Amino acid sequence: MVNYNFIIGLVIYTILSINSIGQKSNSLIDSQFSKLLIKATGAKISGDLYTADSLYKKCLELNPNSGVVNFELSGIYRSKEDLKKAIKFAELSVESSPKNEWYLANLALLYNENKSYRKSADVFLKLTQIKPEKITYLFSLTEAYLANNKIKKGLKILNLIEDEVGINQDISIQKHQLYVFINKKNKALKELEKLVTEFPDNIRNLGLLAEYYESINKKEKSIELLQKMMNIDSTNGLVRLSMFQHYYKNGKYNKGFIELKEVMLSLEVEESLKQEILIQISYDKNSPYTLNNVNHLTKIFIEMYPKNSEILLFYGNLKFLENKEDSACFFLRKALAINPLEYEMWAQLISSSLSRGKYNDAIKDAELASESHPNQPFPFFAIGLALNAKEKYEKALKKLKRGKLLVIDNNFLESEFNSQIADAYYGLNEIEKAFKYYELAIELDSNNSILLNNYSYYLSINKQNLDRAENLILKAISIRPNSPTFLDTYGWVLFQKNDFINAEQVLFKAVMLSDEKNGEILEHYADVLYKLDKRNEAIIFWEKAKITGEYSDQLLNKINEKKYME
Repeated sequence: MVNYNFIIGLVIYTILSINSIGQKSNSLIDSQFSKLLIKATGAKISGDLYTADSLYKKCLELNPNSGVVNFELSGIYRSKEDLKKAIKFAELSVESSPKNEWYLANLALLYNENKSYRKSADVFLKLTQIKPEKITYLFSLTEAYLANNKIKKGLKILNLIEDEVGINQDISIQKHQLYVFINKKNKALKELEKLVTEFPDNIRNLGLLAEYYESINKKEKSIELLQKMMNIDSTNGLVRLSMFQHYYKNGKYNKGFIELKEVMLSLEVEESLKQEILIQISYDKNSPYTLNNVNHLTKIFIEMYPKNSEILLFYGNLKFLENKEDSACFFLRKALAINPLEYEMWAQLISSSLSRGKYNDAIKDAELASESHPNQPFPFFAIGLALNAKEKYEKALKKLKRGKLLVIDNNFLESEFNSQIADAYYGLNEIEKAFKYYELAIELDSNNSILLNNYSYYLSINKQNLDRAENLILKAISIRPNSPTFLDTYGWVLFQKNDFINAEQVLFKAVMLSDEKNGEILEHYADVLYKLDKRNEAIIFWEKAKITGEYSDQLLNKINEKKYME
């Protein structure tokens, strides 16, 4: 059996030893304080931060200046992501022991997390003075200076580090980049030249220098270095990358593309850099490369890195641009199987399936999306819509009502939910409930022309509130005046109001706009003609409606009996 009390006691002894730095040797911690401190640390080790917090604060009542207690409380509040309190206790710990390395390092890091870069730099500076042998503090000081836009101070510290460790690739490159940033071209150049002198066969360094020569218009020197790189290793991906950059900048795009293919196949170039290049040439408006070029490079990339979800998503979007939606959805699904947290991609995938009438796919994808994003309403809406389309109205209602509860401050989406709920009730022949939800939908979005049309049409075929139906469809037509579907609805509302003359005019326009290809419009037009005693013409258009395959249950009876039937 492990003696945990002994372990806890050992931890406390160590902590207290650290805390004793800078304190009087005759400072004694009374037994009550010691017992509380042991209990508090035990609670912290076991993960009971609530109890630890409470016990540490009782310790402070006995000894408000205890560095170790303030230090531990700082850590607890940092774990709770309460930076304000974490910093407060960290500052108190440093006040008690101004030269304690661990207290200072904790405070510096907290300042950095809080983006208080000036304060962070001040503390790291103290640490470099207390522990000059620790290079890591110098690096941290540099980062703090740079984060605070103190470039010159950052460079000064980098030079100090270089004096200690000698010429270092990472330091030289960082110095080069900083000199470029402050437009010190000569110094920026000297850093890379110094690096190449120190490591003459390092391909990465040669490539950086060649690229910089190119940027400052020293093309001959750039070409000289590129040739040297080719002589060292012409198959190296970093060499091919440098060649691509050279060709690209000089307008030799075909040669550049050949090199870029090799870059994508190489093992020397990091995956992240390849990805960056791929994205850049795709979204750059001035890129000379075609969609086919990008497709080709992306295929190579995916073969190399089949689990890179970002590029799979990217490739899916490329396929959408090519109107290859099945292929696009295939790659989106592969990406989302790796990283299901990309909610926008779920929405795009589901929307694509819905728009193409692939309702089973939409339902399946929306169910998966709701598992990873249970608080998002759209997946529930999509399932409801798809189930309505499949005439599974009761199941649709359950999903739609559940999803509607998740809608917050989005009138459009809430209106769409109400509209689909109305459709479901209408499908179940619960007409009054359906009309109630259509009204609720319109209250939230009175400019939804499709909603206005659908509700108007359902009112007309049920011969209810025809004046309301007419007002609704007239508003829809004002939004989309040349929609044959909307004109058909208007014509049918007029038909139900026995206004056959105006109905004929409206429906004739609908027939023309639909190129006589919509069976329902043709049938409605024929019905009006019959009411106007134009029976022969009516029969002709009933026959035309029959050919389309889209007609009412009564159409064949109308043709056989040669008369209008409801």
